[in-house]
Amino acid sequence: MSRLGGEVNARLPPKRRERVTEAAVCPFCACLCDDLVISVDAEKNKITGVKNACKLGVAKFRSAAAGSAERTDERRIKKPRVDGEETDYEEAVQRAVEILRTAKKPLVYGLCNSGYEAQRVALKIAKLKRGVFDTSESVCHSLLYSALQKGRFPFHYALLDEIRENADVVVYWGANPVASHPRHLSKFSVYPVGRYAMRGVLDREVVCVEVVESELKKVSRWFLQVKPGGGEGEGDEGGDAKIAETLERLVKGEVGEPSRTSEPSELKELVKIADRLKRAFYGVIFVGLGVLASEGAAKKIEAILSLVETLNRAGVRFVLFPMKGHFNVTGAVQLLLRETGYPFGVDFSRGSQPPDKIFEPGRTTVLDVLKRGEVDAALVVGADPFSSFPKDAARRLCDCELPLILIDPFETPTTQFASVVLPTAITGVETGGIAYRMDGLPLRLEKVLDCDYPSDEETLKRILTGLKS
Repeated sequence: MSRLGGEVNARLPPKRRERVTEAAVCPFCACLCDDLVISVDAEKNKITGVKNACKLGVAKFRSAAAGSAERTDERRIKKPRVDGEETDYEEAVQRAVEILRTAKKPLVYGLCNSGYEAQRVALKIAKLKRGVFDTSESVCHSLLYSALQKGRFPFHYALLDEIRENADVVVYWGANPVASHPRHLSKFSVYPVGRYAMRGVLDREVVCVEVVESELKKVSRWFLQVKPGGGEGEGDEGGDAKIAETLERLVKGEVGEPSRTSEPSELKELVKIADRLKRAFYGVIFVGLGVLASEGAAKKIEAILSLVETLNRAGVRFVLFPMKGHFNVTGAVQLLLRETGYPFGVDFSRGSQPPDKIFEPGRTTVLDVLKRGEVDAALVVGADPFSSFPKDAARRLCDCELPLILIDPFETPTTQFASVVLPTAITGVETGGIAYRMDGLPLRLEKVLDCDYPSDEETLKRILTGLKS
C-alpha cells in the first residue's frame, strides 16, 4: 500500500511556489487603486492572478516581462536602438548623452507614467541643460490652472476619501470614468458606503453632462446631452458654458430664460437639478477632458467654476475635481510646485530673469516651444506625443532634424521617429516607486516581478552622470 502511494506521489507535479502581494497599488490611472492582490509563480517569475483590478489594470500587469528582455510580448521594446539599429544600453545611453550635451535648449517631456524618483532625476537634467520641463498636464489641464490662479483653489480641493464619505450629489461633466477610470465610481464617488451615504448609491444622486450618451446614463438621475460646440459666442445654446450659467442663475434665485437653452424641457430639467444642488449636503463636480480639452474650454471652465463658487456662497459645500489620467501626473505637478512654484511648462533657460518669467502658459509649455522651434533636442519619458499632440506639434517633434530620445517600456508610434530608444521596466510592476493619486495622496508602488530592464530612474541617472562627466 505504501509502495503504491509512493508511486502515485512521485507522479504528482511539484508544488508551485507562489508569492502573493496584497494591498498592491495599480499603476494604470490616477485612481491608484491600492487594494489589488497579485499572485506570482516564483519559479517562472510570471503573474498568475490579479484580483480587484479593472480590465485596464489587469492588462497593465499582464503586459509585464516574463523574467527577461527576450521573453516579452510584441508591445514591449526588446532592445535599445540608435538610429533604428538595435544596440546595447551602453552605446544607446552614450548617444543620448551626446545629443543632450550638444543641445542648447532641450525639451524634457512626459514622466507621468514614471515614479516620483525618476521625475526628480529628469528635472535635474532639465535644470542642468537649462531646458524646458513639461508634462501632459499642460496639454490636458492648463486652462483649469489658469482659472485657479485667480484665488479660487480653496473652494475646490478635496481628498477622494472625503468625497466618498460625504458626497450625496455627484456630477460628472465631460467625463466618462466607466471607460477611463473603471473603478472610480465603485471606490470614490457613487457606490461605496460613506459616513453620510450609509446606503451607498441609494443615498446619492448622479448628474451627467456629456456630448454623447455614455454608460453613466444608466446610473444618472439626470443626463444632460450637450450640443457640441465651441462655447464661444451666441451659437452654442445648450452648450457646457450655457448650462453652467443657467444653473448658476437658478441657484441665485433668478428666473431662467427659455431662450438661453435649447428647449423648454431642458430648462425644466435644469430647474430640478439646480434645486437638488442647493439642497446637497456635500457635492462634487468631476470635470473631464470633454470640457478641459474641448473647443472654447476657457469659457466653459470659467462658467463651471463660477457655479461652484455660487453654490459655496449659498452655504453648500461643493468642490470641483479634475479627472487626472496618467497614474503619476499629479506626482510631476507636486514635484514642480515644490521645486519651482509652478505646475508645468517651466523654462530653465530664463533662469537669470525674474522668476515669474520661467512659467508663462502660452510661451513655455511643450506645444508653445515646439511651435516656435525653440528647442533643439527632446528627451521623452513614458509618453507618446506623436499620438496625443496636435498634428503640427507632433510633426515638429518627430522631425528628423530634431534629435529625439525616447525612454519607454512599450513600442508606440513615437518610437519610429526616435534617434535613441531605451526600453525600461514597467513602474509599479517590474520596479517600485512612489506615485501621487489624483488628489495628491502619495502611495508606494511595489515591484512584483523581476526583469532584465533597468528602471526609468536608473536610465535617467546614467544619462545625468554622463552629462556631468
